[in-house]
This record gives sequence, structure tokens and C-alpha cells, in this order.
Amino acid sequence: MIRLPRPGKDVVRWLAVGLVLREAFSFWTGHPFDTEVWLRNAYYVAHGWSPYRLLPSVPGVSFAYQGQLLPSVAYLPLWPLVLAGLYQLYAFVPGGGRFLLYFLVKQPPILGDVLLGALLFVAAGRWGAERAAARRLLAFWMLFPYAILISAVWGQFDSLVAACILGALLATTSGRRFGLLGLGVLLKSLPIIFVPFELLRARGRTRWTALVAVAIPVGFTAVVFALSGWGLGGFSGMVTSEAHGVPEGMSLALLLTVPAFGGVVSAMGPAVVVLGYLWIPGILAASVWAARRFAGDGAREVLQAFTFLTVIFFLLRWTVNEQYLIELLPLLLLDVVLWHPERRGLFHATWLLGLAFLVVNNFFLVRFSAPVFPGALPFEYGLQQSAVFTAVRQALLDGLAVLFSLHLLQLGLVLARPERSTTPWLVAVLRRTWSASVGRMRSAAAGREG
Repeated sequence: MIRLPRPGKDVVRWLAVGLVLREAFSFWTGHPFDTEVWLRNAYYVAHGWSPYRLLPSVPGVSFAYQGQLLPSVAYLPLWPLVLAGLYQLYAFVPGGGRFLLYFLVKQPPILGDVLLGALLFVAAGRWGAERAAARRLLAFWMLFPYAILISAVWGQFDSLVAACILGALLATTSGRRFGLLGLGVLLKSLPIIFVPFELLRARGRTRWTALVAVAIPVGFTAVVFALSGWGLGGFSGMVTSEAHGVPEGMSLALLLTVPAFGGVVSAMGPAVVVLGYLWIPGILAASVWAARRFAGDGAREVLQAFTFLTVIFFLLRWTVNEQYLIELLPLLLLDVVLWHPERRGLFHATWLLGLAFLVVNNFFLVRFSAPVFPGALPFEYGLQQSAVFTAVRQALLDGLAVLFSLHLLQLGLVLARPERSTTPWLVAVLRRTWSASVGRMRSAAAGREG
């Protein structure tokens, strides 16, 4: 266990502010697809169904895609079981309407986000920041719009995964570290990318503890399937899909869906499928390099390595959804506050590019009001009927995906060689363009005066 210090009144106040702010969005907002999948899992898993199958809508609970079957969750069994437990709590409360269930389903990501803020405060204090700086870090996260959008509005639980990762960095023994990484993998697969690095830097018998990070998700999943009798058909398809990914999100792979590149994709044939697995050898190679580059045992070296591996994963992964940034941003933020304040611009460029993609991809956030506003999805469908709107939106998404990938490349280069310039490339280009434009206007004005 990680022993958290007794918080002062100032820390409690900021945690309370963050909690209240997030709860204000909890019961009436949600991503139409993801939240609807959560609700169907909650109901049907609580009634003994396997979550790895197509699920129908739930009368009195569903608010989107009613009458349509939706696919299963793309995670190991822990999250579906948590949802089922929340539904049992909802069913126990007499007279609870559907908004009570929406509220309950939001609690894990919201509480995880508040916990993540507390861990950021603890980590900053333990690793050398003054209390005032650690408190400012906590205040920033409690008011951070990107984190609020992902956890409280969207309803994604990446904050819990990020809390496991940060908890692993704070852990004082290898067993606890690998145990927390294993718990993170059980929630979402992303923390598996840190296991090869930790295995390479482990010494002696501690290397065997690395197996804990794999044994926890594998063992828990095996026990659940043995006790529940769920079939493996949908589950195996889910694992394959998650390992490979699809071209979407803030990834260069999104360009594979652009019609102009259709001929290139067709010419590649089966080889294009292999690209979806490129992140696996890429992470293994990056782990070997990181184990040498960040060879120390201090928090600074390990956090830099974790950040570098996350960046490499995002660069090579076909699917990089907006919520994935919650696993990266806390690492970048701690690095800026503790050791590299000159990288502040890189941190802000990361989340602002992510926010721009999130806003455009989710139809300017209107869809998140779908649980309480029935017209949100018809409004979205109406926008999609416009060929001009669809073309402009897709062009923006493609452009933002390219910009974000280039930004990730700069992040990786700066982490590998800290002496590099930390001015975001996009900012540098805009400054040069502005300077050149101003210079031309001054030259033109001088010519007219002459």
C-alpha cells in the first residue's frame, strides 16, 4: 500500500472543489456510445450475461442507439464487473430513476481523477517540490478542463489507470510497483508497455516480481471466466482488436482512411495489417534503449522513461483516442514542475492539441448532452448530412492528427536529448510566419514612403 500523508485543510479544500466540480457534470452528460455501452454492460452483466457479446438496449435506462445492438466492452472483466456492481447498488435504491444510474457509473472515473490529483500532490512533495508548488499542482489538476472533460463529462476511466501508473512510480518495493501496474493492465492494457522496461532494469530475484504485472490480469480473467461460464468467442476477438487497433484518433494511421490514399493502401495489401502491430516491437526496442538512457533508480529517471515509452506507444499505435492523454499528461506535468520548467510549452501544446481534436471529433461537445437532451444526436446526424460540414470536419481531424503526431515526435526527441529546443514546433512555425509577414509589410511600407 502507498501511505498517503494526512492532508492539510488547504489540500482537502482543493480536493473538495475538484470533486464538486466534476460531480456537477456526472448525472446528465456522457459520450452517447461509450456511456450507452457502460449502461448495457451494467444491466446485462448484473443479470448473468457475458459482456463480450452484442447487447440490446435497456428499457428505461438506455438513451442512445435504442433498438440497436452494441458491441461489447474492449477491456478485461474487471470493468464490466464494476459496472455490474454499480447496477446492483442502483437496483437496491428504491425509486431511483435512470439519472441515478448515470451518476453511479460516473463515480469510478470521477473519484479516480480526484485520486490522481492527490497522487500528483504527494509525488511532487516526495520528489523535491516545496509544499506551495505541490499545492499549485493539485489546484491545477482539480481545475484542469481536459481532465474534467474526460472523466466527468465523457465518463472514461483512464484516470484510474493513470493513478495506478503514478502509484507504481511512488511504490517503495518492486512487488508493489508491479502489482499496481498489473492492476492498471487489468483496467486497460496500456500499462503493459512499462513491464519490459521494468524487467530490464530489475536485478536478481526482483525480476521474478515482474511476472506479477502479467499474473494479475491473466489470473483474474481466468478465474472470472471459469466461475461465470462466459464463452471465449467475443473475448478473443476483443483481445485481437485491442492489440491491433483501427485507424482512428490522433494517429497518423487516420490518414489510411482518407480516400486520396486509397490506392496506396490497396497497393500495400496484407502488409498494411502488419503496421497495426508495429507498436509491439517498437516498445520492446524503446525499452532496451530507455533502460540504458535512463539507467538510474531515481524517480526522475524512471518517470522520464515512462514518459518516453508512452510517447513511442502513441506514435506507433493505430488508435490514439483523446482519453489516452490522461495517461501521459500527469507524467509530463510532474516533469515540468520538478525538473524541466522549460518544457511547459510542450505540456500545454500536448493538451491543447488533444482538446482541439476532442472538440472537433465530438461535434463541438454537443453530443455529450445526449443523456438529458434527446435532440443532441439528431442534431449531430443533421450536421453529418451536410457534405461541406463533413468534408471540413474530416480535414480538420486529419490535420490535427498530423500535427499531434509531429508534436509527439518532438516530445520523443526532447526526452531523448534534453539539450534540444523545447519551443513547440507549431509555435516556432507560427512565429516565423508572423515575423516574415510583418517583415514583408514593413518592407512594402518603406518602399511606398521612399
